[in-house]
Amino acid sequence: MTQKRTQQIKDIFNYQVKDLGTFMSGIYALMIGTILLTVDYNINFGLNFRMNEVQIYSRLISVSNVLISILIGISLTTFSVIFVVMQLASSQFSPRILRHFLSNDIKMQKFIGLFIGTISLCVLPQLASVIFHQTPFLLTLSVGSLLAFYCLTWSYPNMITYLSINMNVSSITNRIKCEMIQEINVLYQENWIFGKNLLYKRSKINPDKFKIQIVSPFETGYLDSVNYKKLEKVTEYIINSDVGLFFENAYQKPIIGEFIMKDTTALMVLVFNEELKQNQIISLKKEVGAIVRNTFKVELFRSHTQDVNFGVRKLVDIAIKAISPAVNDPTTCLNCIDHIGEIAKELAVREFPSTDSRTLGLKKMQVNEFNFEEFIDFCYDQIFQWGKEDPTVVKRIVRSIRVILPLVENPFNLKILIQQVEEMELLEIYNLSHYKNGRLKISKEKLVTVEMELSKFRQKAKFHIKRLEQKGVLDHYEMNRYSDNLEIINAEIEAIKYLKTYKILDESIYENGNEIT
Repeated sequence: MTQKRTQQIKDIFNYQVKDLGTFMSGIYALMIGTILLTVDYNINFGLNFRMNEVQIYSRLISVSNVLISILIGISLTTFSVIFVVMQLASSQFSPRILRHFLSNDIKMQKFIGLFIGTISLCVLPQLASVIFHQTPFLLTLSVGSLLAFYCLTWSYPNMITYLSINMNVSSITNRIKCEMIQEINVLYQENWIFGKNLLYKRSKINPDKFKIQIVSPFETGYLDSVNYKKLEKVTEYIINSDVGLFFENAYQKPIIGEFIMKDTTALMVLVFNEELKQNQIISLKKEVGAIVRNTFKVELFRSHTQDVNFGVRKLVDIAIKAISPAVNDPTTCLNCIDHIGEIAKELAVREFPSTDSRTLGLKKMQVNEFNFEEFIDFCYDQIFQWGKEDPTVVKRIVRSIRVILPLVENPFNLKILIQQVEEMELLEIYNLSHYKNGRLKISKEKLVTVEMELSKFRQKAKFHIKRLEQKGVLDHYEMNRYSDNLEIINAEIEAIKYLKTYKILDESIYENGNEIT
């Protein structure tokens, strides 16, 4: 709980800081400026210089104005260049990767706040001297001038260095990966261990039951996040109401990141064993609707919050554009595949569904989420579709999944990873026959390396299956069931059967094009 709360606070500071620059500039201009002006007005410092305060103040004004002019000039030029570079990067990689680069980056907001606030602090004493013309606000102007000098000599070079590093595509992809792993640590707090369910399937609503739908009251947008602590109040209210005896379950319909239409998309479905009266339906819609409005958050854009798929979506977009003929940057694609593999590794060892979802499930609240099978398809399918004729891309996908295999103790997740590679049917694409008739525009050496990479993958997969079999994991799940859901039971049986069949198949069977049944 402490880790989750710490992460939530960190998210607020790191990703919801779009007004921080305005806030900081306001502190400089109003709070600090007001304090300094008050001190200047009420305290006589008794300076023993050859020149009095008025002379020093009048000369410092010219210096301050020069600093302000330089600061405004370089700020306008720099941010104009930033917007041009952002536009180019957005079109070359993905319009989603830089959407919040300025508004949600805490360091950029600090730079903006410091620059604007410093300019305001230099102008403020000059404005005050118009009203209090007998008072030289020397202290305020001196502080503003020193800050302006600091901006020029230290903050501005730091900002340029920070931008040059963070607008590099490698930094962008690494930042996306780190954000997603942090989000996974918050959402999926427990690793899968022997004895738990192998997989997760979304709950289906019995069509014969009486249902009440709570449609979206929000403006059209994307489901950004759900406050699951507040969501508990839905079932608490219904159970304590006069219809509590008839209540079966509440279902959150959309998955985080889905498109939500106002007055159309059902956010919640309440299921009852008996049909309710009209006045009870009206009362429930009103009260539960009020809870939903405070629980669900719909935004114009998707964000990383509770939405691991969105981070992967950005990496997949970058990878696909990188291998397009217009960009032709396969190295960036490989970089994205590596980061996707690390995200997939984190989820491959976690227990599904998420921690909050399991907690709410005990309180008659079913939350819709993606499962591991959908996630792996989402990670690799599109990249393979667009890069399947590039052996370098194909080998990196296979290697990315191969590295994950020894860490996966869940037989179902292992089956999904193996199946992901086998369903690519690489030997149907990369074979000697296609090479000889000219359908493959690659060297024979590349053809051999793809076959070798696939052979290494199969050897490692078989070795890991044998290891799980020796530990008794496969036999245990073949004989024992931990779920009453027939769909889950069938999927478990199929997964164990797939792994046992895969282990005994010979390489020659693969080469003949036969599939595992």
